[in-house]
Amino acid sequence: MDAKTHPVIWMILVAIVAGIGQLLASEEKLTWRIVFGRALSSGALAMSAGAALIWYPDLNPMQLIGISAVLASLGTSGLERLFQSFFGKGR
Repeated sequence: MDAKTHPVIWMILVAIVAGIGQLLASEEKLTWRIVFGRALSSGALAMSAGAALIWYPDLNPMQLIGISAVLASLGTSGLERLFQSFFGKGR
């Protein structure tokens, strides 16, 4: 495992744990399909943290993992609300 792969694996793992943690805290009936889908969507959101490198190319791996954790914790509905409030829609 090289220096570029290591943070990516941590970003995905943090996101999967955050997604599953949200599921366990919710009142939703858990099925394997829901758990797997939430883990995948959280992982994809965490990987989008790599886009921060466009604006800040000197971010260290720990900062990227932190951004990944925040995005995964917000989840898709949280990000949707954030974008709606930022762009003035849904008020």
